[in-house]
Amino acid sequence: MKKRVLSTILAAALTVASMTGFAVPAQAEEVPNIVVVYAWNELPANLDAIESRLSEIAEEKIGATVTLQGFTYGNLMQQMSLALASPSEQWDCLPGMFRSGLAGYVAQGQLNDMTDLLEEYGQDVKATLGDTLLKGSVCNGRIYGVTMLRNNASQECIVFDKQYIDELGLDVSGVADYADLTDIFAALHEAHPDRYVTGSSGTKPTLLINTFNGHDPLSNNLGVLMDASVPEVSNFFESDSYREFLHLTRSWNEAGYIYPDILTDEGNSGANLMKNGLCMSYFTSYTPDNYAEYNALSQSGETVVCPLNSTILMTAQTWTWTIPTNSAYPDKAMQFINLCYSDPEVISLLCYGIEGENWEVDEDGFAVAIGSDYPDQKTWEIGNGSLIPVQKGGQADHWDQIKAWNNAATPSVAFGFLFDSADYAAEETALASVVAQYRSLLEWGFASDVDAKLDEFNEALYAAGLQTYMDAKQEQLNAFVAAE
Repeated sequence: MKKRVLSTILAAALTVASMTGFAVPAQAEEVPNIVVVYAWNELPANLDAIESRLSEIAEEKIGATVTLQGFTYGNLMQQMSLALASPSEQWDCLPGMFRSGLAGYVAQGQLNDMTDLLEEYGQDVKATLGDTLLKGSVCNGRIYGVTMLRNNASQECIVFDKQYIDELGLDVSGVADYADLTDIFAALHEAHPDRYVTGSSGTKPTLLINTFNGHDPLSNNLGVLMDASVPEVSNFFESDSYREFLHLTRSWNEAGYIYPDILTDEGNSGANLMKNGLCMSYFTSYTPDNYAEYNALSQSGETVVCPLNSTILMTAQTWTWTIPTNSAYPDKAMQFINLCYSDPEVISLLCYGIEGENWEVDEDGFAVAIGSDYPDQKTWEIGNGSLIPVQKGGQADHWDQIKAWNNAATPSVAFGFLFDSADYAAEETALASVVAQYRSLLEWGFASDVDAKLDEFNEALYAAGLQTYMDAKQEQLNAFVAAE
């Protein structure tokens, strides 16, 4: 990919100078090369060409070249863990999928404090997000990440491939909760027993993406607010609502609705399974007027989307731009991230691919896919997607809808709070291990005795220090609320 040629050129110049007797000038400084991580449903076939153009823009605008390190959603989390734990692995810009929030990574010293860098190099980031959204990644008064302009409020949804819904004439307009899905699943399974109704894949994925019935997971679900308006920390995993949910998903699994390889297939995502025809639906985070992106991930090219539960603005902003502490050039990293909130070509390259090769603007001003396939054209993973054309299938006022939906969400009483777990690293590590062992198994319905396995899960959590961890989180939350 990136070729460092300056040192070679300089060496040649020195040789020529010595042969001709000219004075040798002071050595030129090599242009910094930053490693930018990005994820797709599948890696673009023209990844090198995208990298090359990004590098040209970055060299012109911020004085740095770019190596684009591509991953799939299915393997990003695993690679993040490996890279962030290795000081020798240069990662400068990381738009991470921080399902548990940033606090754990901050506690382990894996993320740079971006506060001063933002002030010096991130004015477009600040102008795009505003003071409220910038609070979403603050720990001990310092900023460690910046979210993207997207569906910053949190709500779950299920996405169906529309061909199956239309074929059976199913009415999904009344679906508003997980329990409402059972009859829909039954009808789909009966009509297509050769395909799974729903599923996911990846590295130990959970079914509940962010929130459940209006609770705030306080970044990692290890001590939550069951009611996001009440600052009272409790154990979500021993709540009656969670137990009922697990019995529901167990019934789905027993009926054959759920993709059976979720716990072992680490190479796909739920969306990819639906696109390839293995599943007829998948669960994800909801975004208003997002049909162009959802449709691109279905076999038929059309989807039906059912939002689930309530909408809240909660502490954790799952997708976040960060600068790891193994960044070689934090200042250049911040400048590149700022381009993702201000430069339309940088934004479109990462969202849609190369204009004229992967996409073009139609007569109505919408972005349409052309030519070579670009796996999942989307704008939620970038910084400010409102600066480029809306995808065909969306509405011209897409970004107005997004902003209005974000503004209408109920803010959690803990919005802006990040638990500083530095003094509880041992508990956090032990608890994460317990969660990895039990949670996906339970939520996707693979435990034959739900109650016994759930009780075992909770016993293991408390044995790993959950009460101590929750007490500390409550104490810090009390101080945060008192200071607001």
